[in-house]
Amino acid sequence: VLWITLGDRLVATSAVLPYGGEFGWLSMVLVASEWRRRGLATRLVAECTSLLRNSGRAALLDAAPDATEIYAKLGFVPFCAMERWKGDGSGVTAFSESVDLALDQAAFGVDRRFLLDDFLSRPASLAFRSPHGFALLRRGAAAFHIGPIVADPAEASTLATAAIRASAGPVYVDVLDAGSSLAPTLTSLGFRPQRRFTRMAFGLSALPGNPARLLAAAGPEFG
Repeated sequence: VLWITLGDRLVATSAVLPYGGEFGWLSMVLVASEWRRRGLATRLVAECTSLLRNSGRAALLDAAPDATEIYAKLGFVPFCAMERWKGDGSGVTAFSESVDLALDQAAFGVDRRFLLDDFLSRPASLAFRSPHGFALLRRGAAAFHIGPIVADPAEASTLATAAIRASAGPVYVDVLDAGSSLAPTLTSLGFRPQRRFTRMAFGLSALPGNPARLLAAAGPEFG
């Protein structure tokens, strides 16, 4: 975590999550409203990227629309879009299955069992399996989050529907380009798109892993 303070006040923060020795995820670039447009976000992103480069890692992130230009000026290249959908769950009781870590590693490009194990250790977290994939449901501070969803696109609707039915209250799903087939299912269940992100990378000519199997993200702060 990197931050900028003025006197005893915290005015800007950023974070880097290393994934093995290959790349890291840059997130939580936040600047207090009265200190925006003064180059603080650019400075923090540049420092985070340098930290990763100095350790031999590429840098990836999910950029909000108003930050895409900042990242592009620093050398980040866009690769795909991500759209956050919001709706409500049904609160139906469900049993947790298991997460296929090998499938996740193949899709995401690195072993992130530490993250998925942490998600599953949280109260009310559940996993759902299909023949060739899985979806993970976890409870956040204000809403449930479904993701990652790793599967063949043909299995996406079944996995997403099972997770939504098991949720109680507001639910977010961060759908990547590869999961665009989820849109009709989400719409039919009352979900609506909220905001878009752009998945960008510095130091890579292509996204790691097999993006065609990564249908929904763990979240913009995790990838």
